[in-house]
Order: sequence, then structure tokens, then C-alpha cells
Amino acid sequence: MLNSFSFTRLPLSWKLLVTSFVILLGSGYLAAVFNAALSVGMTPQAIADHYADKSLSSSEAAVIAEHGFVEEEFSFDDEEAEMVDMGMEGMDHSQMDMAGMAGMDHGAGASGDDTLPPQILAQVSHVHLLSFALLMLAMGGLLCLTQLTEAIKTVVVSLLFLSLWGDIISLNLVRFVSGSFSYLTVVMGTTVGLCFAFISFRVLWELWLMKPENR
Repeated sequence: MLNSFSFTRLPLSWKLLVTSFVILLGSGYLAAVFNAALSVGMTPQAIADHYADKSLSSSEAAVIAEHGFVEEEFSFDDEEAEMVDMGMEGMDHSQMDMAGMAGMDHGAGASGDDTLPPQILAQVSHVHLLSFALLMLAMGGLLCLTQLTEAIKTVVVSLLFLSLWGDIISLNLVRFVSGSFSYLTVVMGTTVGLCFAFISFRVLWELWLMKPENR
């Protein structure tokens, strides 16, 4: 019966197994956080910049269609004058071509539209939601086996579900509704981390430090 289960009474092999699982899961979560920090960023602004819709409005598209993609006036005469002033008269033809291409690239990027395609976000969502379901079952199951009161278990399980689910939902809200929802992403991600830390420390404490008579 689950009511009679106690981590304190597990044999050593099971204690080592559960401990290893918690450590590996925690390490994997920290690695995921580190990857997110490097690839996207941890601030609301960084999340909004990565996931928000940055496509042009109809008026902006009309202006670019009329005036082209050059953000500012570009003159090869001015460029050559600057080269002379800087003592770069010896620049060869290939370098000139590269300079010209750099200017063209600068103009081509003036629209600033690097919006994440819906298909990519759908792929990110389904992969993460499937893995989050397994994390929910694993961490939630461990929590439910602890000696905490039913009220605490209910609150933490609910928070864990809402934060895991809300983390992905908030990214879709950032992409399709408003970049302001990036703050929700930060809150959800922080809540997930706190829940994981709480469950991990509680389980490890019952495994190795809690005395059987205190259960």
C-alpha cells in the first residue's frame, strides 16, 4: 500500500537508484537551463526577441517596397574617400567586392524579420510537452511517495503541472499574441526549477537523513 511506503525503509540498492535518478534528472535540467541561456537568453527581452513575431506590418512593407531595403544612403564615392583618408589606397579589387557585398548584406537585413516559423515552434512545443509529461510523472510520483502532508503534495503537484505546461504555452503566446508574455515564460521556468529543487531535496532528505521513527 502507498500509505505504508517510506523512503527511509528502502534497502540500500533502492536508495542508491532513487538518488542517482534524482541527481541525473537535476543535472539534465540544469544543462537544459544552461543551453536555454546560451541559445536564447534568460531575460524577458531576450525571449521576446527570439520568439516574438517580428514580421513587417503592411505599412512597413509598403515603405520598403517603395524605397528598397537600404536603411541609409550608401555611396561608393564616400566609401572610396574614407579609404583614402585612412590610408587604404592599396586595397585590391577583391577587397572592394567584399566591402560592397557587406553593404548589400546590411541593406538586405534592414527589414529585421527573423520571425520563428510556426512549424518550428510547433516542433519545439510537441517535443518539450512529451518530455515534460514524463518529467511530471517521475518527479510528481516521487513527491507523492514522500511523507509530506496531502495538502502540500497537492499544491506542489499543481504548481509543477501549471509551470511545465505554462512554460510552453507562454512561448506560443509570445509568438502569436504579444512579446509581453515573455515575462510569463520567466515566471513559469523559475517555478519549474523551484518545484524540482524542493522535490529533489525532500526525497534525498527522506532517503538518507530522516529517521524511520519520524515518519
